[in-house]
Amino acid sequence: MTPARGTVYLVAGREVTDLAEALSEALTTDGATAEAVPDTSDVQNRLSDGNIRGVVISDDGDCDGVAVFEGLRAAGTDIPIVFVGTDPEPDRVTEALRAGVSDYVTAATPASLLAAKLEAYATRWPTDWWVGASQWNDISSGVSHDAKNPLNVVMGRLELLDIGEPHEDALLRSVTRVESLLTDLSRIGSIGRPVSEPDSLSLSDVATEVWAAASYEDATLEVTTDAAIDAENDRLQLLLRELFDNAVAHTEGPVTVTVSDTESGFYVADDGPGIPESDHDKVFEQGFGTTREGEGYGLFLVDTAARAHGWTVSVGDSESGGTRIDVTTV
Repeated sequence: MTPARGTVYLVAGREVTDLAEALSEALTTDGATAEAVPDTSDVQNRLSDGNIRGVVISDDGDCDGVAVFEGLRAAGTDIPIVFVGTDPEPDRVTEALRAGVSDYVTAATPASLLAAKLEAYATRWPTDWWVGASQWNDISSGVSHDAKNPLNVVMGRLELLDIGEPHEDALLRSVTRVESLLTDLSRIGSIGRPVSEPDSLSLSDVATEVWAAASYEDATLEVTTDAAIDAENDRLQLLLRELFDNAVAHTEGPVTVTVSDTESGFYVADDGPGIPESDHDKVFEQGFGTTREGEGYGLFLVDTAARAHGWTVSVGDSESGGTRIDVTTV
């Protein structure tokens, strides 16, 4: 894929409009130009032209680049968006990149280098987390939906056949496993998009609600925290549910699951058999699993939901020798 002739890159924000001329001269694609848009609120209207391939946004002064970016993404804009700051604080750069901005450069960046970045971003699969998650959500949801239709036909026909043991159980188990995989596939796309507007949630209340809805047998929940977490409710619930499911599924007999807070976040621990230290670096990988019943996506979903919040997760041993998953939120 190459930028089309007549490609336009917008340079938005009064602090960076002077950059438009130099950027136009530096662009190498035939007919590509950069246009200044002093008022960032006009960017969305300009995008309706259909020939805009990227946007450069000022993140200085009164221009809140992150707010502008999130507004454009919420409106469905999927083109590369690059920030320019005069002397940005490292924390601000981190915030912007976590939000999903394609890149963050300083005002001292040569126009030729910025042009090269823009033209590269316009011709490859997006590295923007927000756009990538949105595209993956569309793809995975479509695949999951289309694949479940023939599976429903198979299930219906199996119910009409008198296959008998041991074939019947094996076939039903295989179809069920495929359905489970397709469900996980569609969930990965929906939870991977960055959280932009978290709420202050009671960790205790959310954990208790998730546990009550699951109705676990031979399992007990202990919540020893009154901490509040800035999170999106649905994805925090999913994260906790997967951790609870993981603790119960990997323990034969009664198990106690504990939720508590730390100075840097919170943890979920159990008194089950624990995870071998040799597997600690692999448990969050896609498809890693240790039971026949699971498909190895539980902790991968936990890691995906955590990353969407800008958090990190790690695994260790609980005080009782079971598993402890720490979620660092700061």
